[in-house]
Amino acid sequence: MKRLPLFLIAAVIGCAPKSETATNTEALPVVVTVAPVESRSLDRTVSAVGTLNGYEEVVLAPKVDGRVVAIRADVGDVVAPGATLLELEATDYELSVVEAKQALAAELAKLGMTALPAGEFDVETVPSVKRAAVALEEAARKFKQKADLFKRDAVSRDEYDVAETEKRLAEATKTQAATEAKAVLAAARLRKATLDLAEQRLRDCRLAVPTPTGTTRDPKAMRYAVAERMLTEGSMVRAMPTTNAFKLVLAHSLKLRVMVPERYSAEVKVGQPADVKADAMPGKTYTGRIVRVNPSIDTLTRSFQVEIEVPNADGTLKTGGFAKAEIRTRTDADVRTVPPESIVSFAGVSKIFLVDGAKAKAAEVQVGTREKTWVEIRGDLPANAQVVTSGQSQLVDGSLIQIREIATDKRR
Repeated sequence: MKRLPLFLIAAVIGCAPKSETATNTEALPVVVTVAPVESRSLDRTVSAVGTLNGYEEVVLAPKVDGRVVAIRADVGDVVAPGATLLELEATDYELSVVEAKQALAAELAKLGMTALPAGEFDVETVPSVKRAAVALEEAARKFKQKADLFKRDAVSRDEYDVAETEKRLAEATKTQAATEAKAVLAAARLRKATLDLAEQRLRDCRLAVPTPTGTTRDPKAMRYAVAERMLTEGSMVRAMPTTNAFKLVLAHSLKLRVMVPERYSAEVKVGQPADVKADAMPGKTYTGRIVRVNPSIDTLTRSFQVEIEVPNADGTLKTGGFAKAEIRTRTDADVRTVPPESIVSFAGVSKIFLVDGAKAKAAEVQVGTREKTWVEIRGDLPANAQVVTSGQSQLVDGSLIQIREIATDKRR
């Protein structure tokens, strides 16, 4: 039996018709599931981390010299404005107050008063001035009589001159009495100032919690926490140089200071809300507010500082703690999102497959915010678009598809 040449065998095989099975396999569509592209409102945020600081920190020191006789607060105590922190020995200051009161009383006695008058004072009411005024009236009356008699030649020139001299002397006496009364009044006011100073020094023997200023809150409802105590009972305090006694922090609110990258400088503004989470309080979110934005950029870190006020009425947050903030800069009303499984990423490129009739159409997109059930996408997408959520590994641009099920549940 003769064998056919190899090239004839190859030609016959090449001309043979393709099998029906192979043709049908190439035409089969890929079975996929799809979901609609959804629009949702999305809060745009800027993430930052920082340290919690006291809303107000103050170091207190006594204003007078003395020895500490009592400590009324310690580290960790919560104290209200006006509460006593420590007391100094006050004997010397009490004696100074007594001395100043007596000196003031002596000056007032010269004026015939027991208390300093408020506002302007008429020295004509002082007894010595009144007496001089009466003497002046009498001298003026006698001089008038002598003048009338002198005109009728009823008295001599000497008698007239004596009456005139007595009148002038009475005028000078009244003027001197008024001047002396004014001087005594000035001395009394000086004594009163000395008394006020002595009483203030006596009050300063008690170191008290200050009343916060520059806040819209009720100062009486605000509380300080004692962060540090520097003195003990028996310690000697000097006003100069200052002897520090207590460090207090106003902890009803804290200030979270964070550094924000320079690229967000046009978006972050005073008054914007911020969601704050602290490692010390897992699972709890505090709603803060930006109160201050540094206008300058740090040239080393290319960032700027932002200060966020964080409410802390229950005192659970501690100064010096670490916290994370999500600053809500704006809200976008029409953000397109797709299920996470619809995103196909390769070599740094993200794309999705859109339903285009009976075919799949590949579309390159940019991925934004990610959540558990959806992903933000940016790109040129048609209205009412649907994306392939399964079977993408078998698809290329233009592949035939068969929709097995359309997802109608709303993803949140």
